[in-house]
Amino acid sequence: VGAGALGPPAGPDRAPARTPQEVWTGPEATSLEELFDRAAAYVEEPEGWEPVGPVTDPTAHSSFIKPVTSTVSFLLSKMDVPMSGAELQRLMNPEVYYDPLRAEFDTTVEDCRVLELFAPGDALVSIRKAAHPMMMVFSSLLGAPTCPAAEDRLVRAARRRDFPRPGMWCYVDACVNQERMTICEGEGAAQTTVMILEEAGDVVHCTYIVRLHRVPTWALEKIPSLGHFITDWVAAFRQSRLCAVLEAEQGVREYIVVAIRKCERGPPLVPVSLEEDTWALCDGERFGMPLYLQKFAERVGVELEVYDSIDGQHVVPYQAVVSRAAWAQAEEVLMLHFRRQRSAYRRIKGGAAAPVLKAGVEGRFVPLRRLRELGPVAYGGRVSGTFLDFRDSDSSHSGSRSR
Repeated sequence: VGAGALGPPAGPDRAPARTPQEVWTGPEATSLEELFDRAAAYVEEPEGWEPVGPVTDPTAHSSFIKPVTSTVSFLLSKMDVPMSGAELQRLMNPEVYYDPLRAEFDTTVEDCRVLELFAPGDALVSIRKAAHPMMMVFSSLLGAPTCPAAEDRLVRAARRRDFPRPGMWCYVDACVNQERMTICEGEGAAQTTVMILEEAGDVVHCTYIVRLHRVPTWALEKIPSLGHFITDWVAAFRQSRLCAVLEAEQGVREYIVVAIRKCERGPPLVPVSLEEDTWALCDGERFGMPLYLQKFAERVGVELEVYDSIDGQHVVPYQAVVSRAAWAQAEEVLMLHFRRQRSAYRRIKGGAAAPVLKAGVEGRFVPLRRLRELGPVAYGGRVSGTFLDFRDSDSSHSGSRSR
């Protein structure tokens, strides 16, 4: 499918940050960044929300509304989820939350699956809702013209770590218009949702934000509390096959950061011909580890998906993100040829030092404000946001050539 009209992966675009007033009064969201802005706007200015009915138990479920125009308003719901932060963060990974096994315990879902992974923590998914009584009530009150279980729908599921503030997580479920393949607000129970998570002891505070169109206040007052439903849902998950699979995998679905360093005489080399031991110089305006590692893996015959971000945070140019399981399969072959690259690097460029590749390092991330300042950046797919040119074959060098 590709990101295409769906926009870039879950990293910030180059637009300047908007004020809370601009966020709430702006048009319908058509990008992930506009949706993440809603979380930032609420955390920056949490005032100005009116309670929807009496708040009897804030920890179970409480709702608030922010009227914008005569037809547009925002609904904010708060509740506590009885899970640890680590447990909920693992569950809210799109690759886990939309695993087909979810349908075995979640009575509101008939089927779900990941269609394409743009980056760790950012995916295009498909979900078919079940004809659950609660979902039908939501659809009726929120003005859905059809039952939410009528068909599969596409969702852009993305999350951002340490956002809007350090220690918080933000998760976006963005509806996708299947005709235009663009992000939209959705309708009825199938609404685009922004969720803010913050750990508080043995529970996680969850705040949901939804944009509403022509939904009267009296309808919001009749929305059933989700407190008991969430508690039952968590209990069902912990007894589910999906939970057992996650425990057995022991981090298989996790990602690690790979870094390159000691490029004292310029960027590393890429193989032109392994049989002839010839190598190409790579030069460009900026070196990017994700594209380099992807190209290196392809040239040595290894399948490896490489990314430049994880959970909405973009790594610095000399780092890349890969699946832990994929790296374990590819590491032996990759490192064998990278050692050959080190030898060729010394012979071609001179000196005793050569680039070093190390996996499992701590990720270093480009600050959000800096990414906004960088100007046009094409975050289109798995290894974008980097610049690297590979010289033609006439610029290749033999690794056995003395210098």
